[in-house]
Amino acid sequence: MFFGLGTLYLIEAHLTFFTFALLIFYISKRLTNDFLFGFICSLVFLARLDHIFVVLPFGFLYWHYRKWNLKSLGIILIGFSVLSVPYIGSNYYYFDAAVPISGRIKSTFPLIQPYIKFDLFPKLFALCGVLYFVFLILDKKNPFRAIKISFLLGSFLHLIYNLIFQSEIGQWYFVSQMFFCGMFIYDVMRVLENSILKKIAFDRIVFLGAMIFVCGIAWLKLTTSFSLQNNVFASYSKLEKKSNDLVMKTAQEFERNIPKRSRIFVYDFPGKFAFYSGFNVIPADGLVANKDYFNDMKPGNFRNFLIKNKIEYLIFPTHFLVRAKEQSFLAVRVNNLTDDYTFSLRNTLKRTTIDSLKESELNKIKSYPNPIKTWQSGYDSISVYKLK
Repeated sequence: MFFGLGTLYLIEAHLTFFTFALLIFYISKRLTNDFLFGFICSLVFLARLDHIFVVLPFGFLYWHYRKWNLKSLGIILIGFSVLSVPYIGSNYYYFDAAVPISGRIKSTFPLIQPYIKFDLFPKLFALCGVLYFVFLILDKKNPFRAIKISFLLGSFLHLIYNLIFQSEIGQWYFVSQMFFCGMFIYDVMRVLENSILKKIAFDRIVFLGAMIFVCGIAWLKLTTSFSLQNNVFASYSKLEKKSNDLVMKTAQEFERNIPKRSRIFVYDFPGKFAFYSGFNVIPADGLVANKDYFNDMKPGNFRNFLIKNKIEYLIFPTHFLVRAKEQSFLAVRVNNLTDDYTFSLRNTLKRTTIDSLKESELNKIKSYPNPIKTWQSGYDSISVYKLK
């Protein structure tokens, strides 16, 4: 499920998946090297920091197996510090905080988000989690029951934290939730096989059916624009044959109209765009290892910021499918109620609007089809501008 349904290319998700798999293996085998257990827990610092909520219940379960021994706890913490201390220390050195820029701009902690988005996938995972929890409580002979309950509780903590404090949630956040859904399916099939369907090769039939389904979805994702969230559950997206990577294609078209090595301010997808092109790309959300960026992004200073840093071009989303006072992106807000769009720029760290530009104040170079429409289906194009 995890590898076939859309998390094929997200390295941090694979690191998280590996960490959970290793933890479950370690505890289920009742291994007792406290230092190694602490080190394995610290691997979350190489993946996603918010998965520490999943690791915590495992820590208490392991410590329970070690009979609440204080010496064991100390050794666990020493092992845990192997990655956690350098991680936190380097963040303070580079970003003046315990977490990097990405964590600070996307998390509102300790303040609760003004609008909590309880969308389809969080609802689905919450429902499956509750059902699995009831299942485990009733099935007292379930193998590794304590490990599964600990994992489930940690996944709930992780889901609740992200709903309340995270402003941007993608599919790669839901690693533990997909993990326990897989365990739930396995446990249900095991019960059905043992109680109802003993006389037929039920496990082989289910395995074959699941394999065909998941491989079919994976094939669609590799060859088309298919996305569960945007093709199946959204009204604007189309299922189309995938040719070359659209960001790569767009970057190549840019290079025909814009001089190479130009500095470009981009509202989204800066990493891919920079990788496929010869441009110097500046991400609007401020995901750069430069403390001065957010000091420069202050009220009324955006034009000066562009001139000071020799940023000649800007890329903004255009041709929205609906008109609204505010089309929201992490670092940009677009008002498209009139044909003269207003682009409002935000300091993502301070969460404040610092400046705005009307489309009439810019020279429009060219528009291109939206290269990330599979994920952001609400607009048809992106446009390149220069300051007048």
